[in-house]
Amino acid sequence: MSAEKFAAIFDGLQAAHGTFVIEKTAANGKNTGRAGIVREPRTARTWEEHLAGKRSLGIIPIDENNECRWGCIDIDQYPLDHKLLVEKIRRMKLPIIVCRSKSGGAHCFVFIRGRVSAKDMQTTLQQVSAALGYGGSEIFPKQVALRLDRGDVGNFLNLPYFNAEEGLRYAINDDGTAATLDEFFSLYEAHALTPEALLALQITDDSQSSWTGAPPCLQIICANKISEGGRNNGLFNIGVYLRKAFPDSWETEILTYNLTYLEPPLPLSEVNIIAKQLGRKDYAYKCSDAPINAHCDKVLCRTRKFGVGGGAQNALVGNLRKYNSAPPVWFIDVNGEPLELDTDALIEQKAFQRACMEQLNFMPGTMSKQNWEARIGTLMTEMRDNESAIVEVAEDASINGQFYDYLEEFCRHLQQAQDREEILLRRPWTDEEQKITYFRLRDFEAHLRKNKFFEFKSHKIAQRLRDINGQSVLLKIKGRPIRVWAIPAYGFADIEFDGPNFNDEEVPF
Repeated sequence: MSAEKFAAIFDGLQAAHGTFVIEKTAANGKNTGRAGIVREPRTARTWEEHLAGKRSLGIIPIDENNECRWGCIDIDQYPLDHKLLVEKIRRMKLPIIVCRSKSGGAHCFVFIRGRVSAKDMQTTLQQVSAALGYGGSEIFPKQVALRLDRGDVGNFLNLPYFNAEEGLRYAINDDGTAATLDEFFSLYEAHALTPEALLALQITDDSQSSWTGAPPCLQIICANKISEGGRNNGLFNIGVYLRKAFPDSWETEILTYNLTYLEPPLPLSEVNIIAKQLGRKDYAYKCSDAPINAHCDKVLCRTRKFGVGGGAQNALVGNLRKYNSAPPVWFIDVNGEPLELDTDALIEQKAFQRACMEQLNFMPGTMSKQNWEARIGTLMTEMRDNESAIVEVAEDASINGQFYDYLEEFCRHLQQAQDREEILLRRPWTDEEQKITYFRLRDFEAHLRKNKFFEFKSHKIAQRLRDINGQSVLLKIKGRPIRVWAIPAYGFADIEFDGPNFNDEEVPF
């Protein structure tokens, strides 16, 4: 019964799930190991084995309809005082259940009695994480839509209560103690939201006249005033906002904002230094520095008139994944939606823009080559550190695998030639005695085009045929030499052979 109830709470994508095996623990307490995706539905036994500590289970929260019934903020901070985090959440009256992650961080869950769109869940969690002071933390679901038809199943999260009796992935009660599985069910009953309640949840208020169009981080830190240690950087970022929002009166406004939102206010001499600094050039927000970095909500900030990007349609890219086929296929999230790329589209911005336009109906702006390469380099580093970002695929899912599948289909399953003359009718012919199949290259290429396989040009097709002991030969058909390819016939053991290779003067038959 417990497994069934647990499964209902953490329901997600049916087509695939994740698994994780811990291999070592770092000095900071973070567990690392081997993660993988299992492309098959879960069973009752899968859930039972997770709770029994036999096989760790990860669930992809976004389902086949791009909806979800739970979401999570992954706070990757070590060590972390879980009790203080819970106390802060309760003070803010947020409907969150905190669980200890396998690495000792925190998984902050929001549960729904029903389902909401992944986009609504993601947007809410980004605002919540910024309000809590953990802006920039990973958010699950990571995608607002899946490309299941392209093989991308999104990202899974390792669930709590692995080895429910003795494990360390437990929920935290309000008094800071570890919650049993039954106590977790009680927490769920107390905090799970209806879809309507999630949509009505208010984290920040953009209606404040003092902060119209401002980045959400400034709204959050100024709601409780900026204290000593963060005042200079805080006022500098306020000044960047004021220059954008009040270009004609910002120097006067900064004095008012200093008195209103800093505790204690900076001396006039320091305010003047900051104002003089801002007046020299059009500075940008210091998004990576305290005190605003902990409250960053990039997605929401992009929509604000005076946020980063100024409300423009810039591309927020992240969460790079690699499918280890040959050649590899890449997926990257653009504004929360997965985009399929080849390697060239990661290197060249024009190819990236083309992919965005074709798949997402979106035209992103460009940046300098140096900045683009730096951004992709950062994503590659993050990908290597991500437990499930590099996915091994079966051979038949690779480009080579697809090619050989089409070759076998062409040679075995379509209409076959009864004799060598019918090769001219665009059919492959198999010599049963020699155990060799003959066909014209252009006829096989037409079969590939019919199946929308355009990855290989003629020279690559020829090389792949040579890789299976194929050879280009001449056959005399109806009195004239015809150039064909000869490969080992399917249905027989692969054999080494020296196929006929005749010149124009020596044509058999």
